[in-house]
Amino acid sequence: MAARSAEEAKEEVRAASDIVQIVGERVPLRRMGRAWKGLCPFHSEKTPSFTVNSERQMWHCFGCNRGGDVFSFLMEIDKVTFPEALTVLAERAGIELPASGRGAGDGKRDRLYQANALANDFFRASFRSPAGAKARAYLAGRGFDEAILDRFQVGWAPEGWDSLSMALGKLLPPTVLEEAGLVLRRGDGTHYDRFRGRVTFPIEAAAGRVAGFGARSIAPEESPKYINSPESPVYRKGGLLFGLPLARAEIRDRKRIIVAEGYLDVMRLRAAGYPNAVSTCGTALTTEQARALARFEAEVLLVYDGDDAGVRAADRALEPLLLAGLAVRVLILPDGEDPDSFIAKRGAAAFEDLQKAAGDVAAFLASAALAGEGANPSPEARVKRYVELLGKVDDPIRRRLMLRRGSAAFGLEEEVLLEALSKRRGSRRFSGGGRGSDPAGLSGAQARPGQAGPQGAASSPGVASGHQEAQESPEVLDPIERELAARCLTEEGAITEVVANGGVNCFHSSTLQALLRSWLQMARAPLPDEIRALTDMEPLARALLAEHSVEEGRTDEMSRRGAQELLTRLGERRLRASIHELDQAIRQAERAHDSGSLDRLVAERRDLASKLHGSSHPAVS
Repeated sequence: MAARSAEEAKEEVRAASDIVQIVGERVPLRRMGRAWKGLCPFHSEKTPSFTVNSERQMWHCFGCNRGGDVFSFLMEIDKVTFPEALTVLAERAGIELPASGRGAGDGKRDRLYQANALANDFFRASFRSPAGAKARAYLAGRGFDEAILDRFQVGWAPEGWDSLSMALGKLLPPTVLEEAGLVLRRGDGTHYDRFRGRVTFPIEAAAGRVAGFGARSIAPEESPKYINSPESPVYRKGGLLFGLPLARAEIRDRKRIIVAEGYLDVMRLRAAGYPNAVSTCGTALTTEQARALARFEAEVLLVYDGDDAGVRAADRALEPLLLAGLAVRVLILPDGEDPDSFIAKRGAAAFEDLQKAAGDVAAFLASAALAGEGANPSPEARVKRYVELLGKVDDPIRRRLMLRRGSAAFGLEEEVLLEALSKRRGSRRFSGGGRGSDPAGLSGAQARPGQAGPQGAASSPGVASGHQEAQESPEVLDPIERELAARCLTEEGAITEVVANGGVNCFHSSTLQALLRSWLQMARAPLPDEIRALTDMEPLARALLAEHSVEEGRTDEMSRRGAQELLTRLGERRLRASIHELDQAIRQAERAHDSGSLDRLVAERRDLASKLHGSSHPAVS
């Protein structure tokens, strides 16, 4: 049997994925006729405009104009790439993707993911076993209940040297376990466990597969407190964020991402009512992590430890976040606390009060203090650091707002900061999105669509938290023309009838004429692959098909008659509109005593009335 191509496998996954079921797991849907409707998960609305069409396996929102197939839904709602969405749906459907459709190292990556999945099962079983009693008691003593521990799949690595090696060595070769970072090689070639006597935290990749582990000691004297999986083909700690797969939905709803430094911080925040929290994996926040967060178009709140290391880490995190186009606020906790210890001691209400008062970048740099004597930067150094960060901001609107906030925070004129920024950039020229002669965005250039709201907008009266370019109002389409256009895209009989009655001239809408012109010229409806490409590129086509249901057993002749009925209705509607215009003209001629025009207009009206009442054929010219 011939091997499947990557395209064939993709279509097999598409066919096996029920879009109503998959969307319905994230969006409450209600059947309305032959379609399903619900509140759009991608913008705020009170009346459902989000439609899922099971017959065409597509979705479309008439409010925000987003839409697509099952892959694009997963990509949009989970902020993953197409290969990741394909992998998730393939695994869900039990379909193996062909090697030809994957990279050369994907087979190795699959074995490493398998090793991590088996290790995670082993650690979780150990945590629930008598051997894990000490770990359970430790976490219970810190106030973590069973539900939150299960949610994060917390496990226990037994204290023996080879517990994991012995358990997994029966299933996978030691070389795979070693490359996954689960075991280490001795000088004599034997292996021993990397994680021993530690609580484990699985770190998941975007597709929800375990890429690596963080592990914490529970003995106060043991150092280091945390160890992590080493870099591997599936685990790059600078590219992953702990808790992100769990936090996606809440980030999307709240439009805010809380970024902490530790695994227990994220767990404590979720338990306290902040399920939109994530953390880095033992490193400073990287550009790659910032870009992953930027997909959500949400504000970032850095919540870092209230010690010198936390202050410095927050400062280092600002550059990648601003480069990624994110709005940032900073909360440094008091008295050397971290989110876990602060909430445990003072409660969620106290944390809520603090996070509401979190300052923006300017406020943080102006007020952040280090504990060591003489360690605090001078006011001049703080301003220079702020100007340096201003230069990383691409959006001119956010840059201008940050300039204003910096002026207030440092007590300097805006012109001083602007001059410093201009000198820092030297001969480079900035415009529009940051590449012209306007470093502070003084010209009021438009922000690019899709970027997060301007920095500091929340505290600036009269400034919206986001910005969209002004757009022309879309053309209001005649519902009969919409129905006829949808049939032309899906029914050969309909497009044949329309071609026979004038083609694009059957439509008064220039938008519909442009959409259908090529198909009407070829006198055929689009093929399935062409429909798929068309709905990917054209929101209007997607909207037309989302509201148009396919009738089973419909023949070409039935389709022609249906199109003819729509053409007749259009002709009648246009005749009535013309008669209405003539009636207005006749009244005006009567008032003006213009007998010549009056006779002509009455004759025209009589002719149109005769056509309206005496003809059953389409009249769409």
